[in-house]
Amino acid sequence: MRIVYLADAPYIHTTRWVQHFARLGHDLHVVSFRPAEIEGATVHHVGGFEPLRKLRYLVHARRVAAVIRRLRPDLLHALHLTSYGFLGALTGVKPYVISVWGTDVLEAPTRTPLHRFLTNYGLAKADAITATGLRLAEATLPYVERGKGVTVVPYGVDLERFTPEPRVEKPRVTVGATSRFSPEKGLPHLLRATAMLRDRGVDIDVVLAGEGPSQRRLEQLTRQLGLEDRVRFPGWLQHNSLPGLLQQYDIFTMPSTKEGFGVSAVEASAMELPVVASRVHGIPDVVIDGETGILVPPADERALAAAIERLVRDAELRRRMGCAGRAFVERNYRWQDNTALMERLYEEMTGVRPPVRTASGN
Repeated sequence: MRIVYLADAPYIHTTRWVQHFARLGHDLHVVSFRPAEIEGATVHHVGGFEPLRKLRYLVHARRVAAVIRRLRPDLLHALHLTSYGFLGALTGVKPYVISVWGTDVLEAPTRTPLHRFLTNYGLAKADAITATGLRLAEATLPYVERGKGVTVVPYGVDLERFTPEPRVEKPRVTVGATSRFSPEKGLPHLLRATAMLRDRGVDIDVVLAGEGPSQRRLEQLTRQLGLEDRVRFPGWLQHNSLPGLLQQYDIFTMPSTKEGFGVSAVEASAMELPVVASRVHGIPDVVIDGETGILVPPADERALAAAIERLVRDAELRRRMGCAGRAFVERNYRWQDNTALMERLYEEMTGVRPPVRTASGN
């Protein structure tokens, strides 16, 4: 069948879903405000005059609708509620799926009455709604019409790619994070916690992999705290390079103040890393406190430093939590199991059975 995704084409989560269904033999198209190439799919870039970036969803709504209607999809799927999800709702194309991913439900509806309207309108027009975790699904339900549910479809990990090797002992433990550099990721808290640890004689190496609007601020804070010899910024990495980077870490951190799901924590657990993360929103779905990692209150730098120090000083605890994390991901967040859930949802909505899988299970 022909499936059209209304989503940000360069985003790795878009790429992985699109390529999965393309490998099954479907005709895949992506309508996006940012250009990119996705193997196995056709990307329709909608560019042009944008007085303000957020206004493009209104300025180009007719153009987007025209592209989608011309494609005549058997199914339309929008990723992210208050942006692409709203545009998909305007098209009137059916069947229509919306996937909520985090701040589009946890934060956006409370910003302004307009955001609340976009939330309610998009969800009302959707024939099916998915969320990446149970807590995100529960946060979505108050905006959903009575009688319409939210299907949990986790965003998991390809365990064949994310396979750990024995870690080499180093003079200093490496603490790492991989994320977009934006305020809600809480990375300044990690830097301040690192300075606290240094001041009490706990030396660690810190790797912050990614890019984003907060990068300059993070680099300035690193200098202000005198952490230049301890903190490294390797930049943005292709998703295929992540297993190699995570192999270099000993502890993974996710000090977010807002986080709808926390796929980075799932990837870290798959690589047998203990995770220190904030107890906020969807993170407790993917980090089991005391078993696969340690959860701390958001923005609590002392608690963050204490959790990291505990793991730095106890190699056996790191090993035990890392092994438990890998087993947890195998049970709950195996990518092939997660894609099967979305395949069944598509089948229910269209009546089209998925093609036979390849031997690799993709």
